[in-house]
Amino acid sequence: MEQQHAGDSGNPVGPTAGGNWNSGGVQVTGGSTVHGPVAGGQGATVRIIIGGGPAAGPAGPDGLRAAAEQLRAALALVRAERPDTVAPEDAEDADAALAEILAETARERPREGVLRRRVGTVVDALRTVTLLTAAVAGLESAFAALLG
Repeated sequence: MEQQHAGDSGNPVGPTAGGNWNSGGVQVTGGSTVHGPVAGGQGATVRIIIGGGPAAGPAGPDGLRAAAEQLRAALALVRAERPDTVAPEDAEDADAALAEILAETARERPREGVLRRRVGTVVDALRTVTLLTAAVAGLESAFAALLG
């Protein structure tokens, strides 16, 4: 493949017109912004994960609540757009547990045991759903941060 060069520096900046781009694989997770071509050419792949990863957010119950809301929204999107991705009973279990996490984090003093069990339910139900991997990791990170 021919490369264009920036000035006289000889640094490659991409293929010439008609050349092929092949990134060898790209992952895009929620909260990311991608401008322009991501992958192209024979064998190029792109993997998009719905939902944010374990990015830093608010601490304590507010952080867990934010992560639960984000995961719940991502789960609803996946269920609507790709219904065969999550088994219905797993989706229902996870959604119910997320609703309980939201209710528990709204209490003046959230109970650690209740939160631990509900987070465990969500993780068990969704751990194999590739599209939700980042959002599940975000929930786990927020729970770990809550415990300090």
